[in-house]
Amino acid sequence: MKKMIIYVLTVVLILVISAVCIVFAQDNDAVNIEFLKEYGWEVEPECIEREKVEIPKEFDDVYNNYNQIQKRAGLDLSRYKGKKAVRYTYIVTNYPEDVGEPVRANLLCVNGEPVAGDIMTVSINGFMHSLNYPTK
Repeated sequence: MKKMIIYVLTVVLILVISAVCIVFAQDNDAVNIEFLKEYGWEVEPECIEREKVEIPKEFDDVYNNYNQIQKRAGLDLSRYKGKKAVRYTYIVTNYPEDVGEPVRANLLCVNGEPVAGDIMTVSINGFMHSLNYPTK
C-alpha cells in the first residue's frame, strides 16, 4: 500500500510540474508575441525553439555587431552582459516578401522579458536584420 501511495504522489507531482511548465511557456509566448507585434511582426502562436544562453560578460566582434542590430531597434544588449537568457524562435507569418524560405524571429529574454531580437533566415545566403519592420 505504501508503494502505491508513493507512486500516485509521484505521478501527481509530475503532472503538476508539467502543467506549471506549460502555463509558463504559454505566458512567455504571449509576452513575446505581443512584443513582436509592437514592431509589426506576426508569428505563429508557439515558438519552434527555446534555448538557454548566456550573454557574455565581454563582447567580441560578433556580439558587438549583433548589438548594433539591437540599437537600430531601440534596444541595447550591453546592459545584460553576463546574464542568463532564453532564446525563443518563432516563424514569421507576415514577412513583406517571399524570400524562398521561412523567416524567423528570435527573441532573447532575461527574467522572462524580451531584451533583444532579430529577424533572420537560416540559409547560407540568408539575412539577419533588426526587429524593425522593413519599409519600402
